[in-house]
Amino acid sequence: MKKLLAPLLISVLVLTGCGSSVHGIFKLPLSPVPLVMNVDTTILSHLIVSVASGSYSKQATKDGAIAQSILYYQPNTGAKVIFLSFYEFPAQKFDRLTNPAEPPPYGTEVLRKNGFVYSVAGPQDSIFDPKTADGKNITALYTTIYKSDTYTAQ
Repeated sequence: MKKLLAPLLISVLVLTGCGSSVHGIFKLPLSPVPLVMNVDTTILSHLIVSVASGSYSKQATKDGAIAQSILYYQPNTGAKVIFLSFYEFPAQKFDRLTNPAEPPPYGTEVLRKNGFVYSVAGPQDSIFDPKTADGKNITALYTTIYKSDTYTAQ
């Protein structure tokens, strides 16, 4: 009987959200890039997805990007900041842009599917003091952005 109660108790704690390491995951659409990003719901309210624009976006389009998105982070106080950019390229065009002797011009490949490459260009350094709530959120996001299982192609 005791062997049955322990797994049952753990299941109840997990299902009711009482486990300390259990967080909800939200599938954040990254439109117009046809990806969905798995995001912890505790961070979700700080994120804003937008269509990329400006001269760098125009250059990415000239280089073959067929979709681009920007993910902004809205801190508890202050103005929103760009956290990262997402790109969708035909695989052949993305591969031609890659030079092993240089940093990737359009980020790191996170997913390759059906002839397309999805890449992420994220921060190179901490945006906020890691001891603050915003710093902890950014650190949590940073640990996931270059992992392919963070994303699902739509």
